Amino acid sequence: MAEQFDPQMIVTALTNCVQDAFEKKGNVTFSKEAENKERTIIEYNSRMRVFGLEKFGVPCYIAVVNFYLNQQAADGKDTCGTLVLYLEEEIVPNLARAFGQKGPDLEDPEILLEACGEMAKAITGQFKEELRAFGYKDLIASAPQKFKTDIADGVEFPYSERKYHEISFFIQKMKKIVAVICLASPRA
Repeated sequence: MAEQFDPQMIVTALTNCVQDAFEKKGNVTFSKEAENKERTIIEYNSRMRVFGLEKFGVPCYIAVVNFYLNQQAADGKDTCGTLVLYLEEEIVPNLARAFGQKGPDLEDPEILLEACGEMAKAITGQFKEELRAFGYKDLIASAPQKFKTDIADGVEFPYSERKYHEISFFIQKMKKIVAVICLASPRA
């Protein structure tokens, strides 16, 4: 039997997945507890606004994954969830190294975008498994879309939702990683 859908439990699951991915695979030490804030979705042309400068005040890398309840929903772009991962630009080369990227190309934005996609995949794989307990049995995740600093056209999001959760993670007492989750109930 699936647990009752509770957004706070979803936030806790995502927080744990992000911390596991970065602490275990990325060898990152977080300097304080993650902070969660519920925010109102800013919608424009039926898309959720994604603007990285709001998160850090400096450029960043962004990876977006959409979730679908089944293949038919994925084919119709009927998303039930959106995960946005923001990584402050300064830390991405070090994180890329920790996630296995090698060589002198770690200043190349394309290489760093790919690394951000790999980080998002690591989080998404574990998060999908966690979501099974909340009734998302056959959840399909899109491949990560990768961007630098903002997404002019915004991203798909579950239109039944008006709020999202923004979870901030701190390295050396500075916010360096932000994960945003907007997820509709599996029965919506």
